[in-house]
Amino acid sequence: MKKLTIILLVAVMAATKIYAQQRVVISPEFPERGQTVTITYDPSAPGAGIPPGAGVVTLVFSYSNFYNLAWRMNMQRTGNKWTTSFKLANYTTFATFYLESGEAVDKPAKDRHYEIGVYKNKVPVQDMSLYKAYSLSAQMGKSPLLADKQAALYKEELKRYPDNYEAKLRLLTYQINKAAAAKEKERLREQAYQVIANKFNSAPTVAGNMNKVTMGYLIIGENSRLDSIRRVVVERYPESALGRDIRTGVIARGKDTARQIVFFEEELKKETPENKESFTEIHDVLFRYYAAKKDSGKALYHARFMTTEKENPYRATTWQQIAQTLLDNSLALDSARAYAQRALDSVRSYPVGVIRHFPETGYIYPFADDSTREAVFNKASRHLLSMLGLIDMKQGRYAAGDKHMEQAVDYYADKETLDNAEAYYRQTNNVAKLGQLQEFRKKMLIEKVKKQRINRPAPPLNSFVDMKGKPVPAASLKGKIVVIDFWATWCVPCMQEMPYLQHLYDQYKQNPDIVFMIANSGARNTLADAQGWSGNKKYTFPVYYNTDPAIGDKFKFNIIPASYLINKEGNIIFSNIGFEGPEVEEKLKQQLEILLHE
Repeated sequence: MKKLTIILLVAVMAATKIYAQQRVVISPEFPERGQTVTITYDPSAPGAGIPPGAGVVTLVFSYSNFYNLAWRMNMQRTGNKWTTSFKLANYTTFATFYLESGEAVDKPAKDRHYEIGVYKNKVPVQDMSLYKAYSLSAQMGKSPLLADKQAALYKEELKRYPDNYEAKLRLLTYQINKAAAAKEKERLREQAYQVIANKFNSAPTVAGNMNKVTMGYLIIGENSRLDSIRRVVVERYPESALGRDIRTGVIARGKDTARQIVFFEEELKKETPENKESFTEIHDVLFRYYAAKKDSGKALYHARFMTTEKENPYRATTWQQIAQTLLDNSLALDSARAYAQRALDSVRSYPVGVIRHFPETGYIYPFADDSTREAVFNKASRHLLSMLGLIDMKQGRYAAGDKHMEQAVDYYADKETLDNAEAYYRQTNNVAKLGQLQEFRKKMLIEKVKKQRINRPAPPLNSFVDMKGKPVPAASLKGKIVVIDFWATWCVPCMQEMPYLQHLYDQYKQNPDIVFMIANSGARNTLADAQGWSGNKKYTFPVYYNTDPAIGDKFKFNIIPASYLINKEGNIIFSNIGFEGPEVEEKLKQQLEILLHE
């Protein structure tokens, strides 16, 4: 009977795989880097999760190192099927995806997604099985089988590539966690140490190798080792570029400024055309030091060495930082203008998204659609125009300054740009422009708030007690607009937010349609901590304590402070994660006003 069950199970699994293959075809079957991959989906095939009449089908990458591709790609209808194509970059290794159309989703199985592996002569490239193991958490969630299945893939990777450093450590970490005896755990941990030591000794002065060494300690759960391995580099290889970088960073964090400057000036005597890139951070530190000391000659000398001619996505932002430092110190304003203008002229090259860098590949630029690139360009250019306006003002060029500020303040201006404009109009005593700017800020905030509107059912608010430990009656919240803010006594940004919450509460506390719940929800807090909080004497808004440790998952936040506005029907309409500065008060007010007028 048991044998028959196993045969039936295998047959079902095989049939599922065949049906999935009929629904989704990936061509070529063994794609290689540089080739174009075409994915075809047939919604009429057996088991399809998306109906044939769907108006749109989207490919959603659930795990991917295809960084140059969008995470969501709309497919094109071709007859009764849907297709999409893309070229594999020279670093691609593995990706998983599922298909989506509205609420309908197509996956090959409940806990499995479709896969695209990258090959060389039909052999998986290095790291493919390793990345496949990583992808399982997105497919299987917190399944108890997850760790075992990942370990099997680490072994598969090591069969093909026995020297795969990361796979070795992942497998050893798995075995350490599974080992029951303390001696066995220690034996395996010693093996992990040796793997990391071998990696370190293979290239002890190469920054990319050091990153892999520190990652190795993180994999085995030993964060405290990171500083010690850096000390080894400084002690053994002090004249290497890596040793110098680490030592520079340590000394720059010290409080003895005089010692820092003497050390850095001495170090610069060792600079040569061959090793000059390892001195960039020293020049940066000295530039800021001499700018603060109002020594324009030395400041500008060091600024010259803060960028290189090699490909670097951060060159334009470095020019902007140099200009900002000179502006802040009212120093060498002609040079500040030149650096700001150089950055403005290069603003189209500003970095967009997370840019990765690996020794093997160089810089890897992520996918960014045209609207995102345009938004980065618009934000950066407006900010640089506002900087030029402030430089104009300090040089008494008010006509040019007015023009630059007019160009800076528009729909694309960010908070820093608007702050620059406000400083400009205050210092030039332009009351009319200040008033216009305040109205513009308010209009921008309202538009921003409207775009942030969501609509999802709020979790039950049955885990909150007042400062006497009494549960909050459900009837007191029914049919009310609820402003709930999650915080903790140890959270510094939460404490910074409190005065603004108090101002908001003072404006609306008499409104019978609104309920404020300032809820202590920190994992390391107890009801006694909430009761003993010094803010209870300082603020008058109602304070509550949350008793549900899973409240963050239910509300979907992992950072505090986090505030939510719930409408009278019990739906979350607005969410605000993190402290946003003084703007938070006006933002919450506008959100409240929207709900009050519905």
